Amino acid sequence: MTTAELDLYEIAFLAGGVDRVIDTALVALVESGRIRVHAPGELAVVEPGRSHPVEGAVMDAVGTHGHRSVDTIRWRLADDARLSEPGTSLAASGLLRRRSRLRRRRSSGSAWSPTSTGRETLRRLADDPGAARVLDGGHAFQVAALQVALRGREALPDPRSRSEIFERPLPPLPRSSGMDRRIRDAGLHDPGHAAFRTQHGAIGGAAAIGFLEGGGGDGGGF
Repeated sequence: MTTAELDLYEIAFLAGGVDRVIDTALVALVESGRIRVHAPGELAVVEPGRSHPVEGAVMDAVGTHGHRSVDTIRWRLADDARLSEPGTSLAASGLLRRRSRLRRRRSSGSAWSPTSTGRETLRRLADDPGAARVLDGGHAFQVAALQVALRGREALPDPRSRSEIFERPLPPLPRSSGMDRRIRDAGLHDPGHAAFRTQHGAIGGAAAIGFLEGGGGDGGGF
């Protein structure tokens, strides 16, 4: 398999495994208008049409009712076989191999690692992204999605888009606070509110996110 034969999600899997595939799909789906950012860190499907199994899996996990965060989306996709299909294809082409359990325990825990041919393929793609397949499932994928596939979410060129897609939603404010949520959200991208966000993240922690991902703010779906 040559670089020109790899689609967007095969590149993402080769470079970073299933989590990278999910991040890449979210960027591609948001940029194409099929997923909407309801609020920073809160996503919902608005155009459910899908032409690639990975995109179908991610949109199923996001849902069309309510909104979901990246953490919840990843949790819902943990056992979805559609996310493993790119890895199977790459392994059959000699670009990927399964890691031993010992190696998985000593490092990131990923079940796969690129072969020498796979690493060379990634180097060629990083040097010349234009060598990648232009179309993915019938849709032209944006340069931003390819950059995320190759280098991770931090490579997303627009910091605001990166924050809106991947930032954890803040815990809901008490009704008695008198601060309208729209005012709070409008300040998320103001550098002067960084301390405010940090404080809320520290206070909320895992318990607050658990509340959001349960029956609270992160609800609904197919």
